[in-house]
Amino acid sequence: MLERTARELDRLDLQGVLYREVTWRALVEGGIEAGMRVLDAGCGSGDVSFLAGEVVGRGGTVVGVDREAGAVEAAGERARRRGVTNVTFRNARFADVLEYAGFDALVGRFVLMHQSDPSAVLSAALHNIRPGGAVVFVESSMASILSHHSLPHSPAYDAVVRWMCAVVGGSGADLEAGLRLRRTFLGAGLREPVLHLEARVEGGSDSAMYAYVAESVRSLLPRARALGIEGFDETTVGTLAERLREEVVRSDGVLVNWPVVAGWARRPA
Repeated sequence: MLERTARELDRLDLQGVLYREVTWRALVEGGIEAGMRVLDAGCGSGDVSFLAGEVVGRGGTVVGVDREAGAVEAAGERARRRGVTNVTFRNARFADVLEYAGFDALVGRFVLMHQSDPSAVLSAALHNIRPGGAVVFVESSMASILSHHSLPHSPAYDAVVRWMCAVVGGSGADLEAGLRLRRTFLGAGLREPVLHLEARVEGGSDSAMYAYVAESVRSLLPRARALGIEGFDETTVGTLAERLREEVVRSDGVLVNWPVVAGWARRPA
């Protein structure tokens, strides 16, 4: 749905900040350990790959795969800029059987929600993971905040939530992929997963969430135009971050970021 522009990569950096803690916990609790070889499915600009690289340490390796060549190129540049040597990237579909199969773990974030048959895709990707290997995914549960997303109620954020759900859902993504993660895992032949629902709650004047929300809307504008969904344009999105900040600070309120479900299981031996 999103173009891999420099501005979009900056937005993904903000996303990485907001979802770092839940992703880190999922990786560690899901069984990722020092020295492991990890495959990051649909790595994008590499945020989850770098987190996994921190967990496995210098003795481990992480390979991020993505079908978008531009994303892989950007991720590789980030690795070079940071001096990261245990994380590499490859332009490929993660459901393909790779020549260096036998990974200790498969991880991913916000990728199964974009698959028409997530269980089948996940099952195919498992051929790259050794028997008994760990499988950890973090998936969105966007529809969960349609009715309750702010306190006091934020009209500006309400408009954003409904518009983004319409655009993302209209593009074919599953707005409840997180809550369907158990079904996806079991359908792929995995053991009963452990699942956690979590949402970050933000307020105050310095939150990164206002910019993240505004940039997310901006990134979806071309898709919204293609779908004929109105509500935001370049003019209104230009002031959105400040309007959200002013509304929340004035009411001393909070906004709920998009909830996610973190799930992990083992590939049967």
